[in-house]
Amino acid sequence: MKYNKIIMGFLALLLSALSASAQSFVDYGPAPRFLDLEVKAIAGRAMITENYLGCFPQISQMNTSPGSSLGIGAAAVFGIRNWLGLGTEINLMRNHYRIDMAVTADDGSSMSNIFLRNSATYIEIPLYLQFRFNIASNVRWRVDAGFYWAYGTGGSQRQDIYSAQVNQLGQLVSTVITTKPGYFSDDDTFINSHRRSDIGLHLATSIQFGRFSVGGRMGLGFKNIAYIPGGRGIITPNIHNFNYALTLGYRL
Repeated sequence: MKYNKIIMGFLALLLSALSASAQSFVDYGPAPRFLDLEVKAIAGRAMITENYLGCFPQISQMNTSPGSSLGIGAAAVFGIRNWLGLGTEINLMRNHYRIDMAVTADDGSSMSNIFLRNSATYIEIPLYLQFRFNIASNVRWRVDAGFYWAYGTGGSQRQDIYSAQVNQLGQLVSTVITTKPGYFSDDDTFINSHRRSDIGLHLATSIQFGRFSVGGRMGLGFKNIAYIPGGRGIITPNIHNFNYALTLGYRL
C-alpha cells in the first residue's frame, strides 16, 4: 500500500512536469504582438521540372541543372494566438537554371547541341499559416505552410546552338548561333516560352533568436508555365517551377 502511494505520487509528479513542459513548448495564450514585421535575405537554388523527352523524340539527350536563386523581401505575420499566426510576404527573386540537350533531325541529316541559360525575375507573394513553438527563453521554432503567387517581371534565355548538317553535296557543314531572347512570352525562346504568373505550394521553417532568424524555405509550382507563342506547335510540354533556399531575417 505504501509503495502504491509512492508510485502514484511519482506518476502525478511526472504528469505535472510533462504538462508544464507541453505548455511551455506550445503556448495557447493570446499573441504578445498583433503584428510582427521582418525583413529577410534569401539565397538558394532554382530549377524546373519538365517532360521534354516524353514530348519530343528528336531530343536524344538532356540535362536540367539548378542555378542560383537570390532575393530580398519583407514579411508580416498577424498574431491569432501565441502559437498561431497568419502571414504574408512580398519578395523580389532572381532565379537561374540551365538546360543542355542534343537534338537530332527525324531523317538524321542534322544534329544540334543546345545550351540554354535561363534567368527570370519574379515578384512573389506567399500567404500562409505560421505555427510557433517555444524551444527556450527568447528562442522560437516557426513552421510556415501555405501557398504563393508569383509574377514574372523580366528575364532572358541565352541560347548557344552548335549544329552540324549534311548539305546537298554530301558535305558536313557546322554552324554556331548565339541569341538572347526574353524569357516570358517571347516568340524566339527555344521550344516554348514561359507564362508570367505562377501559383504553388509554400513551405518554410526557421529558428528565431530574439530579433534574428535563420531558416529554410521551399516552393513548388502547381501551374504549367509552358507557353507556345502564336500556336507554333501542337504539343505543349509540362513545366513547373521549383526552388529551395536558406533565409536570414531581422524582426523590426
